[in-house]
Amino acid sequence: MAQFASIARIVKKRGVRGEVAAELLTDFPERFSSLDQVRIFNGETEYWEEIERHWFHKNRVILKFRGRDRPEEVEELIGGDVQVSEDQRVSLPQDSYFHSDLIGCQVLEDEEVLGGVTGILETGTAGCNLVVTRADGGEFMVPLVRKFVLKVDVGKKVIQVNLPSGLV
Repeated sequence: MAQFASIARIVKKRGVRGEVAAELLTDFPERFSSLDQVRIFNGETEYWEEIERHWFHKNRVILKFRGRDRPEEVEELIGGDVQVSEDQRVSLPQDSYFHSDLIGCQVLEDEEVLGGVTGILETGTAGCNLVVTRADGGEFMVPLVRKFVLKVDVGKKVIQVNLPSGLV
C-alpha cells in the first residue's frame, strides 16, 4: 500500500474561480512548482487532483485544480490534506528527518524503552523537541540535538538517547 506525506491542509475556498487556500505543512514550498498531481485526503475520501496553477499569499499556498472552476466545486476538499507519495518527498541532508518518520519511534536509553514519540514541538531557531509519551501516559521532551540523541533509525523506528538525569 502506498504511503503519503501531507504537504498542506486546505483551509478555505478563495475567490470565484474554484481556488483554495492551504496552510503549508512543508519546509519546502518550492516543491509545488514541480508537482502536477496531488492526492487530497480528508480522512475518509481521497481525491486525485491535477494542479493547474499555484501561488503563495500570506504564508499560504493558493491552489487551482483543473476542472474545478467554481467555489462550490471545491467545497468537498476543505479540511483535506494535500499529499504526495513517499517517493515524491524532497531529499533531506544527512541527520535531518521528516517529522512523520520520527512519530511512532521508540525512544531507548541503554536498551530500556523510555516511551514513544507522539509529537514534535517546534522551538523556532533552537530547533525542535521530541514529545515522548511513557507507558503510564506521562510525557517528557527530548531536544533533538546530537548531545542527547545518539542514533536515529527510521527504518527500525528506534531513537537511541543519552539523557541527563531528571529529564525523564
